[in-house]
Amino acid sequence: MENILLEEMNSTQLKAALRETDAVIIPAGSIEVLGPYGPLGTDYFVAKTLAKEIGRKTGCLVAPAIPYGDALELRFWPGTFSIDADVLKSFYLNICNSLIQFGFKRIFFFNAHMMNMYAIDYCGRILRKRGFLLARGDWWNEAFKAAEGIVGSKEYPKAHGGEIIASVIKSIRPDIADFSSAEYLKPKDSLAFHINYTPAKGGPFYTYPDFNDFCENGGWGNPSKASIEKGKLIIKKGVLNFVKFLKQFMELPYPEAGD
Repeated sequence: MENILLEEMNSTQLKAALRETDAVIIPAGSIEVLGPYGPLGTDYFVAKTLAKEIGRKTGCLVAPAIPYGDALELRFWPGTFSIDADVLKSFYLNICNSLIQFGFKRIFFFNAHMMNMYAIDYCGRILRKRGFLLARGDWWNEAFKAAEGIVGSKEYPKAHGGEIIASVIKSIRPDIADFSSAEYLKPKDSLAFHINYTPAKGGPFYTYPDFNDFCENGGWGNPSKASIEKGKLIIKKGVLNFVKFLKQFMELPYPEAGD
């Protein structure tokens, strides 16, 4: 299959492609503050770029990337767009319904913004009940694991706007990701408490913090230590695991439909 991008196909080409695969990737990102130095569209650029690479390696088609997400906790700083969670659930489900109408039966969300996960989870439960498969892969969780042995900074390398995220976006968009004037961004003291009680930690206790409980300007860590080389290595390792998962996902039997 020469072209995997839905937005570049015509209807006849899409019909032909559906005879080769029933799987589609939806890249989901966010437009949000990334400290004082990071591009607002980092999650969007990452979702769009890496979903395309994964699609080429797996034979999945790739739907148009969704730029906006649920960024409620980052609402305090200019440049953050946030879609209400209920609206986002409905929006995602409508996109899935369209893809199913085309003929897709396996939908994979390549998610590059953690808080989108609740809307995606909603779609997964609904679609499984209808006999379709949906899976979610959270890029930054995988990137943080992939960065082990690549990033050695002690200054919050996994932070929002820290060395790992900065390296990844710098390798994807070096034209706009300029961290040459960046300085170490110290988090607030309250980070030490709240960071342990977010939904991402898995419980049993939650305080549902906003990002202004973590930092002064939408990011912390040391993006000045980012490099294109580190970003490329992180992406290479992370993409490999996504490809392995998707190949297994594409072999799963369809779930039984029913009330």
